[in-house]
Amino acid sequence: MQFSKSWLQEFFDSSLDAIDLAQTLTIAGIEVEDIQDLSGLSDQIVVGEIVAMEKHPDADRLNVCQVDVGANDLLQIVCGAPNARIGIKIPCAMVGAKLPGFDIKKAKLRGVESFGMLCSAKELGLSQEADGLYELSSSLVLGQTIIDALALNDSIYHLSITPNRADCLSIKGIAREVAALSDLTLKNKDTVQNLQYKKNNTQKVVIEDPVLCARYVGMLIQGVDNKKKLPEFITHYLERGGVSSINPIVDITNYVLLETGQPLHAFDHDKIDGNIRVRKALNGEALLTINQLEIVFDGGELIIADNSGPLALAGIMGGHLSSTQEGSTNIFLESAYFDPAAISGRARSFGLNTDSSHRFERGVDFGYTRNAAEYAAALIMQYCGGTIDGSADITGNLPERPAIILRVKKVTDVMGVRISDIEIKAILKKLRFEFTYDESIFSVIPPTYRFDMSIEEDLVEEIIRLYGYDNIPALAPSTEAKILPVDSQKKDVKTIKNALANLGYNEVISYSFIGKEVEIGLHGNSTPIALKNPIASHLDVMRSHLWGSHLEVLVYNLNRNQKNVKIFEVASVYAKHKGGYTEAKVLSGLVYGDHLPEQWSEKIREINYYDIKGDIETISSNTLSFRKPATDLPAAFHPGKVAEVMLSNTRIGWVGQLHPSWQQKYELPRKAYLFEIDIEKVGEVKGLSYTIPSKFIPIRRDISLVMNKDVVVGEAIESVYAKQIPGLIELQAFDIYEGEGIEKGKKSIAFLILIQDTYKTLEDSDIANVVDQVIKVMESNYEAKLR
Repeated sequence: MQFSKSWLQEFFDSSLDAIDLAQTLTIAGIEVEDIQDLSGLSDQIVVGEIVAMEKHPDADRLNVCQVDVGANDLLQIVCGAPNARIGIKIPCAMVGAKLPGFDIKKAKLRGVESFGMLCSAKELGLSQEADGLYELSSSLVLGQTIIDALALNDSIYHLSITPNRADCLSIKGIAREVAALSDLTLKNKDTVQNLQYKKNNTQKVVIEDPVLCARYVGMLIQGVDNKKKLPEFITHYLERGGVSSINPIVDITNYVLLETGQPLHAFDHDKIDGNIRVRKALNGEALLTINQLEIVFDGGELIIADNSGPLALAGIMGGHLSSTQEGSTNIFLESAYFDPAAISGRARSFGLNTDSSHRFERGVDFGYTRNAAEYAAALIMQYCGGTIDGSADITGNLPERPAIILRVKKVTDVMGVRISDIEIKAILKKLRFEFTYDESIFSVIPPTYRFDMSIEEDLVEEIIRLYGYDNIPALAPSTEAKILPVDSQKKDVKTIKNALANLGYNEVISYSFIGKEVEIGLHGNSTPIALKNPIASHLDVMRSHLWGSHLEVLVYNLNRNQKNVKIFEVASVYAKHKGGYTEAKVLSGLVYGDHLPEQWSEKIREINYYDIKGDIETISSNTLSFRKPATDLPAAFHPGKVAEVMLSNTRIGWVGQLHPSWQQKYELPRKAYLFEIDIEKVGEVKGLSYTIPSKFIPIRRDISLVMNKDVVVGEAIESVYAKQIPGLIELQAFDIYEGEGIEKGKKSIAFLILIQDTYKTLEDSDIANVVDQVIKVMESNYEAKLR
């Protein structure tokens, strides 16, 4: 956005030079990108008049002009502008004048001497576009400097307005902001005073969607003269606001747009067929816009239409056929509030970018809709004549502006600086926010032009902004340093991760989403949590295990010629539970390939269950045990090569070989092993216990027991330990034999028994007693027989 500083000055009695305007705006979040000083134009650029003109003898497109600049002699200037003609007054840059980018010198053009240059608005830096010479008012004095003639003792400010500050897309909005940020007092500038007109609805308007078009004001103004010349201050302010002059009616609507931020549109009422309807476009309907672009609607776009079809693309651009032209005498003036959702993106979809759409898609002041229409109507009648023959004002579902609770403590906590209730009151008054106050709590109702105010944090930010970021002292953080307690009964996640990394594992991070087929089939979850808006079609549910994700990582690495893969991940898994959802953090991993990298010193073998079991025992400090599962076997595992991971008598995870069917599905040439453990449980460390070391040598006895083949040796050993036999310090299985001499369905297991007493040397009877008790437990629980 750009604006004239002189125009902004009209909103204040005090001079804007009393403040650093650019710094004041920028420090408050409204960036000033550039300041163009118009007063810097050369005083050798003066008002001139073409008093004679003839064709250049050697160039068809050039004219040789005689220009009167108020001096004794006429200046001969060669000019190629299409609108050059006798009798018009134009800016004349005489020899020695300095223009943006070049200096004016005496020159010869195709053999004809030229003593200056006739200028366009673009060459003077007053406009971005120009079709010819800048035609000046006939009342200007010849020879007067262009700075005085055009009141160029002015600056143009170019601002970068963030999308949330639509209220600053107008001179009025900038003036409010400057008043709030400084000690300057904003004038009570009434745009319309005592405007009398008929309130009857002469032109019927129908709103089909009161949400998309929440307010529509229309005024029928008859008998206007659209050929009259507007005051120069209007055209000057438009040019300095980056808007070209078109015709008086359109110029006035653009002038009100730049001043108030409310877009307006003027239809030629004589070209409207019947009722005006604000509706959605039908598929295939077409509109020829003002800029001669033909738009074909897909259906659903918000349009203004009459009985014959579309008149305008609502909030974006009007149609050519119903536009106000020089000969228009009766106009229908539109001022509306359109829902930003109905406008956002529509202009870009048709390759358009207009001042109206830029404001409507960010939100305009719906409390000023009628005021803007009345202001424009008053200017039209003042400068173009005519009378208001009727009006319409239709209100639909306007946005609600509920009160926002603002706590003084919240402001102080965010700022880090104590701010008083009185200071907050003063800031809210400067912002023109309505509020009530009760015991350090404000109830604030933001104005209709502040769409960026909806929650308490917005108000806190606004208070801090006006308080001044520079007024907040830069203090070093002050805190009481404490050593965090360490729970000796638990291993933290970082320690577990480091332990796995030391064992050769690599940590991976994968999505919390998985394909529905994998979740049901591999993870065995028949009621997956479906995603309403998945990021990809193959990631449409939340995962209840990490195995599917890790198999995808394995395949990815195998496809890149990585033959050995050891990975782990600490992440959350999700499941439905009693009408709600549960989330648990687990440690999961996958191992594939050889147990060691290829080397000369050791024979290479494929990794197996015992390698992973050993890794789990290492990271858990041997606090876990493993047992054959009885029920609830996961679908991901080989039914005969899987174990439950136990902590005391509670299952906390699984470890085992991937099921052959899934190995085949993922096209894995070798076996893959998976594990998953509750990370909270694996970090638990058993309390340390101390015993007095014995000075007596432990006694070893070996026994061989025959028992059923399906007996789990680990469970048998645990059952002996459970009896807490005095003197027994260790029981291990060191050999298993099946074959000749052993009954079918049986196996022979050799056990090592270590026996020791802390206070005495064991006698043979003591040793025999311990061995007998071990055998008795085995016989009782597993029908074992001494071999």
